[in-house]
Amino acid sequence: MRPKTISVILFDEDEAKWLIEQTTTLAAACDAHVIALNPFSPILYAGGFATDPTVFGTLQEWETEQSQALRTAFEDRLRRDGVAGEFRSQESMFGAEPFLLSAARGSDLVVIGANRPDRRSLDERTLVERLIRDMGRPVMMLSPEKALGGLAKRLLIGWSETREATRAAHDALALAAPGAEIELVTITAHEGDHVPGLSPREDLAAALDRHGFKVRVTDRIEGAENRANDLVAAADAAKADLLVSGAFGHSRTYDFVIGAVTRDLLSKAERPLFLSK
Repeated sequence: MRPKTISVILFDEDEAKWLIEQTTTLAAACDAHVIALNPFSPILYAGGFATDPTVFGTLQEWETEQSQALRTAFEDRLRRDGVAGEFRSQESMFGAEPFLLSAARGSDLVVIGANRPDRRSLDERTLVERLIRDMGRPVMMLSPEKALGGLAKRLLIGWSETREATRAAHDALALAAPGAEIELVTITAHEGDHVPGLSPREDLAAALDRHGFKVRVTDRIEGAENRANDLVAAADAAKADLLVSGAFGHSRTYDFVIGAVTRDLLSKAERPLFLSK
């Protein structure tokens, strides 16, 4: 089922220049309604800076002016592409996370610009990770380097026998073009970890085949610390329009101490990345 309500999170004007265009292109292909969400930038206050009313007022004014510029650019693009939509902005300086969580709950898909260190502050990257964990909606990360350009004709799905990977594989079908090529990739640490014969992955491949997709399954051997790199490399080799993965399958504490494949994907992937938690 195609997404009919797509939320796109717009942090700033530079990102909005390409992110709005890519989102409305996808919305036109799905005949979807687009909701633009503009949070105020998460800002850490310290010392007397927090209590200075002059500084606070200046920041509020700057955020309001940027929000109006984003609204104008968004509404102009909607008219140009013939797409229905609406713009919502945060009303107070604080509370970006609850604003976004509340506004996106009813969406079929949430679109965010690439969460790489070269594009976002640490505060914004942390906010995006928290949204992916807590929103309960599939999230697609887009970048200016490789636009999706509508429905995906080639999908690479990172597969493991987890709830997150299962949900991501099924959720991503909403963005697959009819007859799309789908590669199910399993990354294992040792060759002996793969057990021949029927498995949930083969069951999924058969189910996707019944939908008319062209499916193949592959295995790659790689250490856990390099799985994100290997998924990105596999997607590049397959020239995939969309890289699909389950998101944050462990607790926040585990990811903080051991590391998270999802966080590595967010920081490395340049092609469209689809995540479900």
